[in-house]
Amino acid sequence: MRIMSRLGRRISWGIRAVPERPPAPSVLIAERFVSPIESLQRLDLPDDVTTVAPGRALDAVVMDEFGVHCRRARIGPPPPGMAGNRIGFEPIPVPERTRLWLFVVAADLAGGAVTPDLVESLLRHGRALGGRPPITLIWNDLAENADAVTDPPVGDESQDRIPPAITFAMLSEEPDPTLLPPLDQADINIAGLTPEQRAWRQDGVAILRQFFPDALLDPYIGRRAAFDRPSGWWSPAPYLQVEELRVLCLYPPLRRILRALVGEEMMLHLNLTGWVSTERNWHQDDYLNPPFVNGWYAAVWIALDHIHPDSGPFEYIPGSHRWPLLRGDKVRGHMTEEERSSTIGLLAVNNWPKISERFVVPAIEAEIRDRGATPQRFLARKGDALIWHGRLLHRGTVPAQPDLERRAVIAHYSGVNHRQDMAERKVDAQGGTWAVFDMRLF
Repeated sequence: MRIMSRLGRRISWGIRAVPERPPAPSVLIAERFVSPIESLQRLDLPDDVTTVAPGRALDAVVMDEFGVHCRRARIGPPPPGMAGNRIGFEPIPVPERTRLWLFVVAADLAGGAVTPDLVESLLRHGRALGGRPPITLIWNDLAENADAVTDPPVGDESQDRIPPAITFAMLSEEPDPTLLPPLDQADINIAGLTPEQRAWRQDGVAILRQFFPDALLDPYIGRRAAFDRPSGWWSPAPYLQVEELRVLCLYPPLRRILRALVGEEMMLHLNLTGWVSTERNWHQDDYLNPPFVNGWYAAVWIALDHIHPDSGPFEYIPGSHRWPLLRGDKVRGHMTEEERSSTIGLLAVNNWPKISERFVVPAIEAEIRDRGATPQRFLARKGDALIWHGRLLHRGTVPAQPDLERRAVIAHYSGVNHRQDMAERKVDAQGGTWAVFDMRLF
């Protein structure tokens, strides 16, 4: 298996591409590629990558985009008759056309082992480099002219146009209408609805312009700016310790609108605090929930500054909250036991939602095309907010300029009567409710 010549042209790309960020001296190459065969077990590099670090022992680390399957092997000098390196490893049990990562790292990194911390740090490093098309591989056991095949042009999505083997219909269902919130019911008198309720019913979003005052935003912005990590706190519930964040997310005018949209008091239980795009591809939030939630759920995207269109804005499909609901059990039914039980991070969070993107995203993209739906971007200014339905298809787009900040905070809420799995709660003096977890801030 031969990686195309682009790798030779872009040795050390990972270090040079984002000069504003400190380089990772132990990571010399980070490249995505697409495997044309099942169970990949060999790579032939077109150039001798050991020349980028003369005298240093180097390893190749090959893994899928989710870190479930990871292989590490020493990179030796080019064998006789080859200009580049040949790397063999235990087969990676992934299907054809799976997107993988190749990292070339110092051999002493993580003591030469494959550890959860190593996998997570390498994936985080690779994703921080921004979006670019993966390198194409060709099967060349019998072919010599590997450079005759060119890389796909930037933005080419042709490989994703093949009809998915797993369809949206196979992963979703129509929930019992009697269990849905009032505004999701078929028979409803729309005459008395507020503008936000009308937009919610029609599009699955409510956009609130200049909604949050600076006096409420600035204390949290100051606290967040002091925590100098682009991805924000890794804790999923930083509101437990960051009072400025909790006060912002439980702003009484926001709570009133949430209650009017969903139909009952809403409880805060999750935050995303990164100042960069999550790059989380197409999904619905509600398929990650227990099946009894059924749309009694909403999330809020709050702009802390003017959002540049190249920073990876929030994108959604208007009206997709009326499409069938993806179900977690149906998605997990197409995964291996190893994938279903995979965990990531210091909290050992189950990683199946990210792993399942390999077939969930193509299924959603095909459904979007079949329905002729058009994505809409939310370009916000400081103080603007977008509230979205738990069944709305949405994503964090890949930034065109990865070095741009996208200062925002995301908060997720569930109806207080529909989260029996979150029994421990607190209520503030103004009636704002938040779920309590035994979780430190980090």
